Amino acid sequence: MNVLVVAPHPDDESIGCGGTICLHADRGDRVAAVFLTSGEMGLTDLSEDDARRMRERESEDAAAILGISSVTFLRRPDQHLEQDTVQAAQALKPILEREKPEIIYLPHERDFHRDHRASVSIVQKAVGASGIATPALLSYEVLTPLTEYDRAEDISAVIRRKLKAVCAHGSQVRQFRYDRALLAMNRFRGVVAGAGRYAEVFRFANGSMNGIPLACRANPGWHRLYAAIQEIIKVVPAESPFILVDDGCLEAAAWIAPRRYIPFLEKEGRYWGKPPDDATAIRELERLRKAGAGFIVFIRSTFWWLEYYGGLHRYLRAQFPCIQQDERIVVFDLRSRT
Repeated sequence: MNVLVVAPHPDDESIGCGGTICLHADRGDRVAAVFLTSGEMGLTDLSEDDARRMRERESEDAAAILGISSVTFLRRPDQHLEQDTVQAAQALKPILEREKPEIIYLPHERDFHRDHRASVSIVQKAVGASGIATPALLSYEVLTPLTEYDRAEDISAVIRRKLKAVCAHGSQVRQFRYDRALLAMNRFRGVVAGAGRYAEVFRFANGSMNGIPLACRANPGWHRLYAAIQEIIKVVPAESPFILVDDGCLEAAAWIAPRRYIPFLEKEGRYWGKPPDDATAIRELERLRKAGAGFIVFIRSTFWWLEYYGGLHRYLRAQFPCIQQDERIVVFDLRSRT
């Protein structure tokens, strides 16, 4: 996966989504970063050229810590992006065409810093002009917390790297303890979102979540289900029907389309309840497999099936390859036997 992080100033990338960048890099994704300005107005005791050089050097040090593969500085005017949106979008366009990102991270449109707000318009203009496949636009929080969010990412395992990257921006941390602020914010997000000890949150900037009720998006459990859906999309081919073991709780047809999922157990395409025993589960599994189901997927809330229905679990392990097993989903490929 190609990922692009757009930051109005050096340090915004580390503060807003440094943990998520680490997770992408650790998974083998290519992460590139582009800085719209070099934050030269953030060091009033230096000339603009000296401040620019210092902050760019700090950005490169932070990028190495986070696992960012490529860093680009557009050197648009700091503190004046609102008056520079057309030129900045033109400068960003070739970066998009080169990187072809599937995800772009950027500040959110309600941040109190005017450069942060302007970056949303810049990215949207550049994406529209580039002709690339439309990427997901995920907004992160820097100076103003998001009042609503669509995704929570557990960054507990990489929080120390994130803090180290933020502290690499030493000229800024000496003025304001961003490391302390983000540690408190990420701890709060982790607790409230139920995502882990530390978490970063994001909101889709292109309105792709507008059809999901806010009450649903505020439920931490929904974010875990959404993350499971994203994993399913990566593993299950678009043309393949699959069995979904979710106890009838995951209404995912619109998100998984064009994939078609079959509830388990099912009757006339509708969820029909849990199997009474292993023999029934195996019989129904084989019936659906012969009818065209290519995979069976267990989500986190149904991992208990793998213990309770031990006979079914042993049958799956003996007959079919397990192609995905993590904290979100377990997937068996039913198209060929082991």
